[in-house]
Amino acid sequence: MPEELNIKPLRCRHCGGELPVMGQLVTFRCPSCLNYWVLAEEGLEPTFVYRAVPEGAGGAPAAGGELFLPFWTIEVDGADVRRQMETAAPGLGGQVGWIESGDSLKIYIPAFRSPNTYAYLKVGRLLTRLQPSFGIVRSEGDGRPVLCALRVNEAVALVDFIFFAALPDSVQRRGETLEKVRLHPTRPPRLIEFPFTARGASLVSVIGGFWISGRLVESAASLVE
Repeated sequence: MPEELNIKPLRCRHCGGELPVMGQLVTFRCPSCLNYWVLAEEGLEPTFVYRAVPEGAGGAPAAGGELFLPFWTIEVDGADVRRQMETAAPGLGGQVGWIESGDSLKIYIPAFRSPNTYAYLKVGRLLTRLQPSFGIVRSEGDGRPVLCALRVNEAVALVDFIFFAALPDSVQRRGETLEKVRLHPTRPPRLIEFPFTARGASLVSVIGGFWISGRLVESAASLVE
């Protein structure tokens, strides 16, 4: 006889308040104590949500009307990555300019839902290639849900995939060589929301200036107000 399915409400571990369920989103904000929680393998875990701020914005979040798309941002040791690539094939690291840009590399794992999984490849590799400069502020919430549908362990599993996708085609063709390169996070992943604005059928990133099709983001048209 199959076991009975026992459904329990999601409750804040801080104050006991009931958390709002938002479809397949895995990040919740308690309406009572305003703490953020993320659904992990062992249940709810506390988390912080940050918003990216363009350089020169004085620490202020972007103005109203933006769509904030969440990314798990994972930092790795750039010097270690270069060393691994040079060990695998001398001169290989020198073919990737953005790896030379600093000792700390950020790998961006899109965390929003999409009807097309190509979004995870395209947007993640664009931000990773750009290595943009920006500030971050703790999100205090503005009534909108955090559109995160990817758990942190799932994001960590995608780090190597996004990194390799961001490499030039000439380097990607060295598949057997790249198998020897492994990325190791230097700090816990951070959930950062990046502002995008609607422009016709496209979404334009406020940070970096690149654009993506609005169709890559599930229900994007209804989320931009």
